[in-house]
Amino acid sequence: MSASQDIAARTPASRTEFLSAFTTSKDGKAHQLDLLVEGVHCANCIRKIETRLTRDPAITRARVNLTLRRLSVEWHGAQSHAEFIGSTVRELGYPIAPYDPGAIGASNDRAGRELLRCLAIAGFASANVMMLAWAVWAGQAQGMHASTQSFLSWLSALVAVPAVAVAARPFFRSAFMALKGGTTNMDVPIVAALVLTTAISLMELLRHQAHVYFDSATMLLFVLLIGRYLDFRVRARSREAIERLAMIRAQHATVLLPGGKTANVPSGSVEPGMVVVVAPGETVPADGRVVMGETSLDRSAVTGEMLPEPVRPGDEVLAGSVVSGATGLHIQANKAAAESHLAGILRLVEQAQLQKGRVATMADRLSAFWTPLVHAVALLTFGGWWFIAGAGLSTSLLNAVTVLIIACPCAIGLAIPAVQVAAIGGLLRRGILVRSGNALERMAAADHIVFDKTGTLTGGRPELTGAPSDLALIRAAAALAMVSRHPLSQVIAKRFRTDAVASEVSEVAGRGITGKVDGVAAKLGSAAFCGIESEAQDVASEVWIVVDGGFRGRFVFSDVVRLDAAGTVAYFRKTGARISILSGDRSVVVAKCAAELGIDDARGGLKPAEKAQILENWKAGGARTLMAGDGLNDAPALAMAHVSASFGFGAPATQVAADFVLPGESLSALTLAHRTARKSVSIIRQNLAFAALYNLALVPVAVLGFATPLVAAAAMSASSIIVTLNALRAQPPKVRTPR
Repeated sequence: MSASQDIAARTPASRTEFLSAFTTSKDGKAHQLDLLVEGVHCANCIRKIETRLTRDPAITRARVNLTLRRLSVEWHGAQSHAEFIGSTVRELGYPIAPYDPGAIGASNDRAGRELLRCLAIAGFASANVMMLAWAVWAGQAQGMHASTQSFLSWLSALVAVPAVAVAARPFFRSAFMALKGGTTNMDVPIVAALVLTTAISLMELLRHQAHVYFDSATMLLFVLLIGRYLDFRVRARSREAIERLAMIRAQHATVLLPGGKTANVPSGSVEPGMVVVVAPGETVPADGRVVMGETSLDRSAVTGEMLPEPVRPGDEVLAGSVVSGATGLHIQANKAAAESHLAGILRLVEQAQLQKGRVATMADRLSAFWTPLVHAVALLTFGGWWFIAGAGLSTSLLNAVTVLIIACPCAIGLAIPAVQVAAIGGLLRRGILVRSGNALERMAAADHIVFDKTGTLTGGRPELTGAPSDLALIRAAAALAMVSRHPLSQVIAKRFRTDAVASEVSEVAGRGITGKVDGVAAKLGSAAFCGIESEAQDVASEVWIVVDGGFRGRFVFSDVVRLDAAGTVAYFRKTGARISILSGDRSVVVAKCAAELGIDDARGGLKPAEKAQILENWKAGGARTLMAGDGLNDAPALAMAHVSASFGFGAPATQVAADFVLPGESLSALTLAHRTARKSVSIIRQNLAFAALYNLALVPVAVLGFATPLVAAAAMSASSIIVTLNALRAQPPKVRTPR
């Protein structure tokens, strides 16, 4: 059962009349409907649906997300127009149902298992039928008896016919749906070639003829199923990006009720004006303002800041922040959870995933053009041989089938997936995960490299770069730091071990800690907390220690530039790319990092939406940006960029939003990915050029009757093998990537 059928079966009705209940409306005039669309495989399918719907003057927007198989339609007028939209898509041959993310995962699992079963069946059949075919070919050259040849051919039929009937189901369904809707797709000539080749082989076998072509049918099916499964796996990974990003949001919220009671509700139920209670360690479910409590918040997932920030009544907080202090907060929501800052990040990522590269869609467009052309050439071949040349039905049909086989877009279909497998597999063995099918092409085209600072060009962790020279001050600071929860205090405690014990300790979250060490009063914290008026205005973070109200010292922390950052920047500068830094960190800190690496364009203090907007502006100017980042605040920018990269230790959202996930702390892995991508795109173009020349050279041979289906299958297989062998050159060089 398909996903749409599965969802429709759980709805009150399976007709389109129920779609009105799933629309969302604004002001009673503007409406939106999200539908799950089955059978969408290529750019031609998307163009067909969007073009047909936008002909309706009431529809203002119709977009199909190929990865999620989601059709989003917006229109003005009556809400009941949803039924017309559903009927239109169904008439095109695409089953639909209301979009239900919860049902898609199970459906994708079933679809993946079916493709694997079909691939296994086709592989088994292809290997065995080819073995029998080689025996027949060798026997013909050595005078094999006709009865032995007939026996081997019948064995081939017993293996091939059931295999084609079972393993070709994905192509049969797709072709049937297209033809039912009065259209065609690239699966139609594939099905025609499979059916006609098998049928002619059976007819020849029953007529006791010498040549059968079961090996052609099974090999063709096996090769095509490999491409279909690779495409399925790439799209499944892309769907996981949205699903995992959504999981970062708080799932539940504790709402304060009148009378002081609380209730646990889904986070999506939080509305403006509600007061939510967030305990230590919990995630803030909605944007709002603190009305009670004083603690510290870990906003690294939202803003990219590595240090907790103190909050108190009146401060604004964002959804996705985590209470890291010892006390909780009461927060009055000022936005619905669906309109929160974090929800906006999710929407930006999802919208950006609609974008596609040029080379990655080339095979779809070529196949969409090639399919009707192949049909026309095959039909003309049949007509020419039957009506003009006066050949019989069998000969005319055989020549037409030969055209279908020899012109089957196998080499075209393998040109991109085969290179992707070689390059992506090779990068994976070197610890680099590639998450997007067209990422290699987009990486190769990048001409503007954009780095986040914290955690990307720098280590993302505070390192102690300065300390007082007085051992008594260090001893007091270490004693207080051992009982503090602040990250900078923990760095001090790890660096300076002491047997001193702090007593009468009191900590103010995000500001500092007081106590007595060896009976002497001491303070450890910010300059203001320690009563120091003139705080140094430099780029470093600092912690002050004050003992007995007079003696004081300063600990200095810096986010150190990665060892391989300079080499990475130098590599991209040699390629002629423009280099920039976009960071949420303080402008003065960003400027220091940029000066150290020789980067002229550096901007700090940016919010996630501002980063995405800058990238969108650059894109409008023709730039193809490569964005490298590691925090959730980078997720919208990573998704908006032409291509993106993150680190394996980064926030989960960036790992699923990024096209490349780099190993460990190796920024230089980005250069390996870039070199591999450029080589891969070059090989893809070589493969596509070869496929085009192959068809231009051999299709006329088939049309003129100088080839049989057997020769056509051999030529088709040879072209596929050549494309595959050439694709193996896309593997990255055998170098060890630092981890």
